[in-house]
Amino acid sequence: MVRNTLRSDLPFAVLAPAGNFIIFNLALRNVIDTGGIGYSQYLLPVIIVQVTLLGALTTVDRATRDHQSELGLRLRTMPISSLAPLSARMLYCLIRGVVVLIATLAAGYAFGFRLLGGPGHLALFALFVLALTLALSLAADAVGVRVSGAQIGRTGGSSQILLVPQMMLTMLSTGMAPVDSFPEWLHGFVRYQPVSQVTDTLRELAAGSVAVGSLASSFTWCLGLLAVFGTIAVRMQRRTT
Repeated sequence: MVRNTLRSDLPFAVLAPAGNFIIFNLALRNVIDTGGIGYSQYLLPVIIVQVTLLGALTTVDRATRDHQSELGLRLRTMPISSLAPLSARMLYCLIRGVVVLIATLAAGYAFGFRLLGGPGHLALFALFVLALTLALSLAADAVGVRVSGAQIGRTGGSSQILLVPQMMLTMLSTGMAPVDSFPEWLHGFVRYQPVSQVTDTLRELAAGSVAVGSLASSFTWCLGLLAVFGTIAVRMQRRTT
């Protein structure tokens, strides 16, 4: 199941991050003042987060269809853990997250992005990306499982509803532009919301110098999201078994 899903989704997982990075980089690199940081270096972390958010939206449809398929019904009658289907979908999401990370870094390197830290910084960079991928995928999976068979045609509507906060969190963040680029009354939200916190940490890790406070803030966000969404996803899977 993981192999078949990855095969059908692989083109999007590769092309979406590379395409988004190239488009935003070419359109905004001479427009936004990033304080002496090359725009490729500044932009790449938020592209990874953005595509992670978009990838989570596809999990809504995948979870719904898996849960309502004949295979899903059959699995729920077998003497296996009720969490086995959820685990398989999360494994796929992590594999997809690795593909997205590699594709985005490859596109970034072609336009001047560099990972200037050592192996430890790279490992933390990947860890934060995959932790965020897992947290968002768990949230989307819970929504997908919640959609009943009678509502399966509305899955696209659920995805569109989730698209709204995704767009707001990405656009109103320090991922695209420094906080001073936004109206003053938005500074608090822009600075402290999760996309800004994680992208700032990824940017610092790429530069090879990261503040302890930044690491702690992003770690807290990722751990909190994993705990909340993981609990909801597990309960939703068991409730519908």
